[in-house]
Amino acid sequence: MNGRPVKQRLAGNGRQRCGEPAARLTVRRAQPGDRVPLSFFFDAILRRDYFLRRGQLEDILNGPHHEVYVAEIDAVLVGVAITTRGSRLINAIVHPAYRGLGIGRALLRKSKVTEVRAKLDMSTGDPRGFYRALGFESTGIRNEKNNIEIMRLNQNGVPGKATRSVKESGCAGK
Repeated sequence: MNGRPVKQRLAGNGRQRCGEPAARLTVRRAQPGDRVPLSFFFDAILRRDYFLRRGQLEDILNGPHHEVYVAEIDAVLVGVAITTRGSRLINAIVHPAYRGLGIGRALLRKSKVTEVRAKLDMSTGDPRGFYRALGFESTGIRNEKNNIEIMRLNQNGVPGKATRSVKESGCAGK
């Protein structure tokens, strides 16, 4: 990354040098070949917050009940969203070094979810503020452990309306 912090290079905040290629954010549905990088992402980056039992990722990727979306910047896996085949977000996870760049918003936009399961006991904090900023509202429904709350997209909600995002083009005026 040539010495500059990731957020300065990607945020599109005027610090990108002319002639320096802009980073490209790609959000797509996961393919069976993504199993190994996804396993590494979950194991290495998210060990404290997200647990998959042996074989569960394979079931999620190949089974009829879920859809998985991956976010990549210049072919580097930086985020994942797991949804039901309906419209419920099970989990959205962005690598800590890439948070605040609009990647989570892009994942939710691509997945077209209208309902989220907000896990309240994450080591990174309470995610409900993020979901509220995207137009989701609390339903008051929680699981039996009281650590997951269901939120639904309100009538005016437009998931993915980012105010900051990954730079998609070159220098201004070019």
